[in-house]
Amino acid sequence: MLTKAWAVFVAVVALLVPTLAFAQKPVTVHVIALDSDDASEDQADALTAAMRQRVRSAPSLTLAESNQSLATLLPALKCPTRPDSACLQRIGDQLKTDRFFWGNVVKGTIAHQVVAEVHLWTRGKPEQVAKESFSDNLKDQNDDALKRIATQLFDRLTGQATQGTIIVHTVGAQTGTVLVDGKASQPFDHGQTTLLLTSGPHSIDIQAEGMTTTAQTVNVVVNATNEITFELKATTGPVVTPAGPSHTKRTVGFIMLGVAGAAAIGAGITTGLYFANAGTWNSYANGVDASNTQICTANQGPPSAGGVTHADACNARSTANGIWPVAWGLTGGAVVLAAVGVILVVTDKGKEEGPPSPAARLQILPTFGPTGGGVSALLTF
Repeated sequence: MLTKAWAVFVAVVALLVPTLAFAQKPVTVHVIALDSDDASEDQADALTAAMRQRVRSAPSLTLAESNQSLATLLPALKCPTRPDSACLQRIGDQLKTDRFFWGNVVKGTIAHQVVAEVHLWTRGKPEQVAKESFSDNLKDQNDDALKRIATQLFDRLTGQATQGTIIVHTVGAQTGTVLVDGKASQPFDHGQTTLLLTSGPHSIDIQAEGMTTTAQTVNVVVNATNEITFELKATTGPVVTPAGPSHTKRTVGFIMLGVAGAAAIGAGITTGLYFANAGTWNSYANGVDASNTQICTANQGPPSAGGVTHADACNARSTANGIWPVAWGLTGGAVVLAAVGVILVVTDKGKEEGPPSPAARLQILPTFGPTGGGVSALLTF
């Protein structure tokens, strides 16, 4: 019984050892330099180098160190511009390999964009093809964005893909950052970038200075490429109300100062009229008995005195008596209004642009002359 079991074990090991040895033996692969048009030569060279780096990192593959390019192989092997199956067979024979990557990079239909079409030829198997679009500013093989594109092409061509591609376009902003599921993922330039994401739903958003947009949810499918577009608009900030008190007190204060100035002018005019009429009466009264209260009411004064007639003197006294309360009222009102206005202006602490203005000041100046007097107001700011 033990002998039979040992025989079975030896047989199983004999079967597994060649299989394990074959599985651990790396497969040699060529990466033929990608062809390009005149506008995409730098991008093609950079993607070729990134693809070779990706092959080197694959544990089951060995990169054949060769500088062969499609541009030299096609005419040498008398192949058409776009190689057919017979041509690809001859290329495999020429390189002595059963597998090689080939393809081209050309200018895309969208501005600042190139399109890479990469093939994996395997002897005796159907050819695999994958396409990717990316920004034409990716010209460095060590650029993380270009490495992601090379990995995506490699995984799709070799059947190892667990991710899908999302090409993001932006309208209204040329540069910024793409956010995936709320986290910064990678920058975009010329209004475009390519994302390599695991399968399933993801939230995509755009962050650009002074711009705003709405996040979008996309369902990523393995080995599939989808495109989404974001329209960004300039942000409109909230209306900010300046802090601090308003200038209502100051406005009212200046209005009151204006009214006070007008009242002071009126007081000056009425005071001048008072003194003028009082002077006329005094000229007449100095020549008569001024203590006689009946001079005007009972017509007891002389017809003229001091060069002034009785009628003119009485009219002047009547006018002076009527003007005097008005002059005092206007003067007092001007003083009160000016005082209140100055207080309102001075105590208004509202914030203002530019250097602070000096405090307003009102001066009431009495005036006297040989024929009368008056009051003048001087308001300084």
